[in-house]
This record gives sequence, C-alpha cells and structure tokens, in this order.
Amino acid sequence: MTRRIVGKGVVCTLLLLAAAAVHSQTAGVSSDPVMRAMVNELERSVNELQFKDLDKPYFIQYVILDQERYRASATFGALTSSDTSQGRIVQAQVRVGDYEFDNSEFMTGPAFQGPPPSGVVFATVIENDYDAIRHSLWLATDAAYKQSVEQLARKRAFVQNKVRAEQIPDFSKEAAVTAVGTRRTLDLDKTHWEKQVREWSNIFKRYPEIQQSRVVFEAQVMHRYLVNSEVAISIEAASEAPDGMRVRHWIPFNASSFDQVPSVEEISKSIAKMAADLTALRAAPVLEADYSGPVLFTGQASAEMFARVLAPNLSGQRLPLTDQQQAQTNRSELVDRLNRPVLPRFLSVFDDPTAQRIGNQELLGHYQVDDQGVPARRVSLIEQGVLKNFLMSRRPGKDMPQSNGHGRSVVPGRETAQIGNLFIQSKEGKSYEDLKQELIKMCREENLQYGILIKALDTDTRSPIGTPVLTYKVYVADGREELIRGAFAQEIPIRSLRQIEAVGDDSFVVNRLSGGELPTPTSIVAPSVLLEEIELKKPSGNQQKPALLTHPYFDKN
Repeated sequence: MTRRIVGKGVVCTLLLLAAAAVHSQTAGVSSDPVMRAMVNELERSVNELQFKDLDKPYFIQYVILDQERYRASATFGALTSSDTSQGRIVQAQVRVGDYEFDNSEFMTGPAFQGPPPSGVVFATVIENDYDAIRHSLWLATDAAYKQSVEQLARKRAFVQNKVRAEQIPDFSKEAAVTAVGTRRTLDLDKTHWEKQVREWSNIFKRYPEIQQSRVVFEAQVMHRYLVNSEVAISIEAASEAPDGMRVRHWIPFNASSFDQVPSVEEISKSIAKMAADLTALRAAPVLEADYSGPVLFTGQASAEMFARVLAPNLSGQRLPLTDQQQAQTNRSELVDRLNRPVLPRFLSVFDDPTAQRIGNQELLGHYQVDDQGVPARRVSLIEQGVLKNFLMSRRPGKDMPQSNGHGRSVVPGRETAQIGNLFIQSKEGKSYEDLKQELIKMCREENLQYGILIKALDTDTRSPIGTPVLTYKVYVADGREELIRGAFAQEIPIRSLRQIEAVGDDSFVVNRLSGGELPTPTSIVAPSVLLEEIELKKPSGNQQKPALLTHPYFDKN
C-alpha cells in the first residue's frame, strides 16, 4: 500500500510493506499495528521533524519488509538441512532540499558498485508490537534526517564551483497510488518437503559418475504491503572428467507460489536428464582451440544471454554525482543511442510487468506497483531494431522526467530502474533445423570446420554471460552435433547484438531471481538466436588430479 501524506509543505510516501489481510483500506490501517505505527510516526515526522536553521524534509518514506523463509536441502538421498527463519527490517528515507536538487545520489570516498544507498535501514522486532515498531521508525527517521542534512551540505559544496551543462531534477513527482494485498503465510508441510528433496536427490544414485549433488528447496514470503511471494528449487551436481577437469550443471525452478511449482514428475525427469547430460559431459572431448565465429544460442542459453547482455543496458538510471575520478561500469552503453538502431530490424523489445503468464507458464517478474510506489507499466523499448525508450525509476534522466514504474530492489533504499518481464520478439522466425543450416552456411563461408551451438548456460558464475554447460560443435561436413567441455565464453559487447543473423520461431521463458539474499524476481522471454561472431576460449591452466578413490555410494566392496 502506498499512501501520500501532506503536511506543512512536506510530501511523504508510506510504503506499507507487510500487510495483514484487510477488508478495506481504512480497516487495514486502523486494525494492523504495523500499519498504524507507520502512519502515526510518519504524520508526527511530517509535522515536527526539523532542526533549527537546517533544511526541512520535503519527502519522507517508510518501508517495512517482512521475510519468512524455509529451506531444506539433501544430497544422495540424505537430508543436509531443514530450517526456518524470520526477519523484519525498517527503512526511513528522508529527502531534504527539493525535487530539483536534494541530498540523494551523491557519493564520496572510494569506488562503488551499484546505486548509493538511500535512507537508513534497521533490523527491528518480528512481533507486531505497535510501540516497538514506532520506536524503530523514530530511531531510523532521526538517523536518516541527520544523514541527509550532512549529505546535502557536502553535495552543495561539491557543485558550487562546477559548471553544470544542465540541471536534471533529482527526484520525480508522481501521483499517489494505493494498492493493498492480502497477507500470505508460509504454510507448508516440512515433513513432506524433507521427504521430497530426499527422493529427488536420491535420483543421482543412479549415475555413478556424479561425484557431488545437491537439491535445495527454498520457500519465502516477503511482504511489502504490496505482496511479493517466491518458491525456489535448485538442483546442482558436479563430476570430474578422467583428466581431472571439474564439470558442473545447475537447473533452477522459480515460482511465486506452491501451486505454480512444476509437478514432482516433471522435476524428477529434469533431474534425471541433467544427471545424464552431466555424465555425458564428463566423457566429452575438450575444446582444443580458441574459437571465433558464429554461435547459435537456443532455449535457456538464449534467454540468459539476453538477460546478461541486453537487459542491464535498458536502464535509464542516471549515475550519481561523485567526487572520485573512477570508471563507472554500471552506466548503460546505450545511453547515447536513443532513436538509433541497436538490434536488427526484425527484432523488437518491450517490458511488461503487468503480464502474469505467457501461455501456461507463469512470469515471475509480474508486479502491480514498483518498489517506489509507482504503478507498473508496459514500456516499448526497441521497435524494429530502433531504441525508443529506457526503463525509468523516480530518478529522472535527460528528456525522461518521470518514472515508468520500473524502480525496483528488494532492499529498501537501493532502487534502480530494472526489468520486470522482458520480451524479445521477432516478426519472422526459423525452425531449429533451419537455424542449424544457417549456422553451417555461415561457417562454410568462413572456412570453418564447425560452428558452435550452446543449449545451456550456468548462471551461478561470474562469467560475463555465464559458463557454457551444454556446448556442441556442429560440423559443416555432415551437421553432426558433438558435445564438448571446457569452453569459456568471452564478454559479448552490446553492439554485437546488431549482428544477430537470424532468430527462431520458438520462445523460451527464464524466471530469474537476480541478486543475493534478497533477490529481485524477473522474467526473460526470448527466441533462439544466431550471432555472427562470438569468442570462446579453450581451457587454460593445469587441471587437478582425478580423485584417487571411487565415490563411496558406488563402491562395490
């Protein structure tokens, strides 16, 4: 629920983030002690908060984030953990100055990654104790206001003697919106899920070459009084090739609720296939030489590639001011290419957080209101290859003064412009076999003996696009596909996407949880794509020696 309170010239937004079940907005605020504490303390802060001779706040925001989590894991049929946890944090954001120029988005000191934090975040009581919650909000507000006053003074001093070509506002004015969701509880049968992860992990006992495996079931409910709920199941396994090279495979299942989780049978089949693929990968030959040439991405690999290469560059987030000379790598590489081609003309891209499903598949990036209290909105980003728009938060950019409902971050005070449900669509698409023949044709023209096909990327790495897991040579002579291992993908520059030669008539959905302990749910919907030139590196360095003894689960003695 986002509520706007105005008093003595101060505009304040209250994000009610952990709502109890409410029958009406008024009843919800009056009956729920968390909401009442937020509203009452905010009204007091609006009316009374100001130090003598110092700037009065023009904007105050409170956030309370509740998290309840259950996690169970197992390996080779044995349970390794089963535990629940609960936590609550409060955030107070106090802006001083005005919408045109305030204390925000200014960094001093060493280089930073991501947006500078806004406001003060405290851990607080998990009980719905009205007085205790007000006490935490009071402490957070006091600290946030003092911090903001100091930040504004430093920022004013920094810009005082600098020539600024243009003055872009620091914060956008947005209409108030109210959205109240019904409280969800983490109602699950621990005994059932302990038994289920044991059974799923026991499938790996059928595959003697698998040395390590883990099945993790994780369910969490995060209430933002604008409810965001998640269930995640991840399966990972690793083995060792005869030459000592470690090979790994990982598949996730992410859903917003228990009824959206795939069936037991579907997950069991996926585990068996993953184990079989990993067994085959262990015995596959190594990429013997560096490769530079056409690459066909299909299925999950294509969607993950777009998530890594395109999605971060669709943010219109303006960089903060800083007193340090440093390379700011989080700046979009497309920022100066508005109304210019960035993709082939047969491709268009839009982001639509309001979409809940595509076919029978859930889209995890769905939301009604973003994390800054702005309604979600469909944004057309690239039209027939031409960049037309960026995703915007409440930090205005040049010629983009308003948010378009994409200010997102589960961590309060770290909101930036991010995707929700990103769709890559084509007016024309080819079958898998036609794409493969196109790959072969391109390789023949470049006098290459084979091209590269990538069907899966491991997302749990720091590689620029993820580590290729299921990578195949496609031989020009006969079209044969040969599984290989050890290939490392180099960074794909955003400009390389203009050299997409063809796309598939398929569409693959990847539901991702981006971030660390408190991830942001997103979805990518993309077809298979054939790129003109990608670089893959062969393995380098010495491999560790193979294990001396066989896996004890498969020891016949």
